[in-house]
Amino acid sequence: MYLHIGKDEMIKKEHILFILDYKNLKENKIFQDFIQSIPKENKTDISGENPKSIIITKENEKIKVYISNISSNTLASRKTFENL
Repeated sequence: MYLHIGKDEMIKKEHILFILDYKNLKENKIFQDFIQSIPKENKTDISGENPKSIIITKENEKIKVYISNISSNTLASRKTFENL
């Protein structure tokens, strides 16, 4: 099953570890250190300078971070798609 996280980005729901609220974490030092530790090639920002959520996934044994302009509540309540 796939989850649409904004723009043309779809991710497999089974890869999702966390969907977090950006506003509550943007000033958290531990979270900022974690985000800085992720290699640039494993970060995808589709927020259009309006970040609302952070989606953390594990794909092929790599941690990936997606920054979306869709709220964490909206993403958590979205229907998923099968077989795209």
